[in-house]
Amino acid sequence: MKAVLAALLVALAMSYVVAAPNYAISCGEVDLCMAPCVKYLTGGQKEPSEDCCTGVKKLKGMPKNTEERRFACNCMKQAAHGISGLKDDAVANLPDACHTPLPFSISMNFDCNSIP
Repeated sequence: MKAVLAALLVALAMSYVVAAPNYAISCGEVDLCMAPCVKYLTGGQKEPSEDCCTGVKKLKGMPKNTEERRFACNCMKQAAHGISGLKDDAVANLPDACHTPLPFSISMNFDCNSIP
């Protein structure tokens, strides 16, 4: 029974890998860019750190097309759900605070599929 279950899980994983889009970015990379910003986004710092702003700038240049921008946006939203105490105003103001406008909003309520 365990062998059948393992084979089924491997088959499902392989079908996902084959069907998954081939983006030049990953959610892990998006998370790494945004990780230094957590203290600012949760109110632990008044201003974003230099490392945070470096991550925002890197994130801005990562997506190369609409699909990748939508993907990165969804990665950010997914990661944000795992962080308690996010301050909506800090989230909305992060790109301006880092002097780096992003090609999409980082609001929790933003529809990533609306990104052109």
